[in-house]
Amino acid sequence: MKKKALLIFVFVLMVSTFLAACNGSGNQFDPKVEQEKATKVMNSVLNSFDDEEKLAEAKTRDEANQIAWGKIKEKNAKAISKDLSKDGQKLLLYILTVNKAEDLPNGETKSNLLFSQGAKIKSVSLNETEKRFTFDMERYEIDHKLITLEKQEHVWKIVRVEDPE
Repeated sequence: MKKKALLIFVFVLMVSTFLAACNGSGNQFDPKVEQEKATKVMNSVLNSFDDEEKLAEAKTRDEANQIAWGKIKEKNAKAISKDLSKDGQKLLLYILTVNKAEDLPNGETKSNLLFSQGAKIKSVSLNETEKRFTFDMERYEIDHKLITLEKQEHVWKIVRVEDPE
């Protein structure tokens, strides 16, 4: 009987130790480590295509935007949240692309959307309560956007893009 009780005690102790170890490490948030991870995700989006790589060609900018957004979204599926609003998508597309319109011989114009690596991270801030990082982005020193990343499914993802106030 003592052997059985000892065996149960050892088993319970091992399971308790294992659960405590698993539970303790999952709740820690190291801002430096997490900022590095979020920055890596942001940089992967900023460099997901070659500079001036043609993403779309269409009769109108709206058509070209749809084509280009599809490519950006597909290539960066792990980095862009499904919760990103339509306005956020437009602003992200704006900061990542440049439109090189082309005059056609028949008098019409054609929209060519090229990927631009001109956007740079100006600064990063942490909202400690929400555990979100906001990247102040600057493109060619004239355009500013704030891009917010939050951890979803254990991965940093872009959840909001907005103009600074």
